[in-house]
Amino acid sequence: MQIRHLCSRINQSSRNVQFVITCLIALLGGTLFWAVHSPLPWMLGPLIFLLAGVILGLDRLWVPDWFRRVGLTIVGVSLGLRITPSIWQTMLDHLAEMLLVTVISLIFGLISAWVLYKRQKIDLTTATLSSIPGGLSEVISLGQSEGGNLKVISLFHSIRVVIVVVLTPYLVMLLAHHDAVLPAAAPVKQVLGAIPTISLLLLGAAGSLLAARLSFPSPYMLGAFFVTVAISLFSRFGGEGHGLANAIVNGAQLLLGMSIGVTFKREDVRRYWKLCLSALLFSLLLFLISLLLAVLLTLTTDMGLTTSILAVAPGGLAEMSLTAIAIGSDPLLVTAFQLFRLLFIVTIFPFFVRWYVRHASGRLQRKEAG
Repeated sequence: MQIRHLCSRINQSSRNVQFVITCLIALLGGTLFWAVHSPLPWMLGPLIFLLAGVILGLDRLWVPDWFRRVGLTIVGVSLGLRITPSIWQTMLDHLAEMLLVTVISLIFGLISAWVLYKRQKIDLTTATLSSIPGGLSEVISLGQSEGGNLKVISLFHSIRVVIVVVLTPYLVMLLAHHDAVLPAAAPVKQVLGAIPTISLLLLGAAGSLLAARLSFPSPYMLGAFFVTVAISLFSRFGGEGHGLANAIVNGAQLLLGMSIGVTFKREDVRRYWKLCLSALLFSLLLFLISLLLAVLLTLTTDMGLTTSILAVAPGGLAEMSLTAIAIGSDPLLVTAFQLFRLLFIVTIFPFFVRWYVRHASGRLQRKEAG
């Protein structure tokens, strides 16, 4: 009763107070997870604590949209600094595998969408866009253009991201001692000083804003990434193992964890509780399928097991790349696989969605008429 009363008072407080409460809960979660040596403590701690707060009744937790954008920009800069000329050949050598795992993941998504459409009685466009393993912002954009139910789409992908982001780091930490890191992922040998760090972050931010203006997928991460790649390859930073300070990367974890944690709303979970159960089931099945694909990649290529798991895990480009950096897997190969799936979904898949929905709907109409 006291917890419910406290949650009610916080929900009725000013927006500034709610923001401060959100930050305090996130910092408490991050500190606790750091103290127990959890993987990705500053992302998982805030995420789980804020999600628990929502479940307990804190319906007004929030952070500004720019928190996620800044976090993604920092991740993009951190990844860009790790690029070496040899990484491009490594990526090209795995193009066939990237296409294979992307197609298999999408096939599972389409099967899930059909089951969702038949069982839960939601429209086929919403069911399809809720089930494909793409980035949340990119799939929401597709939903806006194709006329899907954005609340349902957002709920499905938020649940998937939370499931994969929480489970994957612990799994790969358990398996890390079996993995072999590819040499293309250059280790950080020297932390950049204050002036180079500030300069790179500002240039990365400019690249992010330009990419957003040009409607790139995942613009705030990829814009910073490509700007930093250019600087890294054609300046004194290239190939020397420079990297950002741990405190900055941890700050990116914190911002991303908070941004994911506040996406859930208790009223949405109550309203769509049956859909939430379906989303949970489909997310777990997709995670298991991704693990099987990771084992297949490990057996048939030179990729280590933890790198393979992170490369195919449907948990988001930034989140999986951050995990790769944290555990010492190959973050560039992970980024390449995640980026390939993302680009495939935002460039080629929309045409297929239109054809699929039109074709399936027409067939159902003919069946009902007959």
